[in-house]
Amino acid sequence: MTKEELYTKFDNDVAKRSRINRLLLVTDQWLNVLLWNGSQDETVSSHIHRRQMAGTATWFDNKLCCLLKKLEQNHCYESRGE
Repeated sequence: MTKEELYTKFDNDVAKRSRINRLLLVTDQWLNVLLWNGSQDETVSSHIHRRQMAGTATWFDNKLCCLLKKLEQNHCYESRGE
């Protein structure tokens, strides 16, 4: 990816998401690193979904995903790739 393509991607992301939405996203990614030792580019929900698919999700992972379903149906599944 060229530098120009990367800048365009950043500009599109800023235009697509509000400042509060971007703040919540980065906080979610920070928690993924801090609590789940996951990637800095992945949300907790996406990380849990991958663990569920691999059969390595913990009891807490499943309960958190169940709680998030109350906010958005199939939240962990829908968040894959974030």
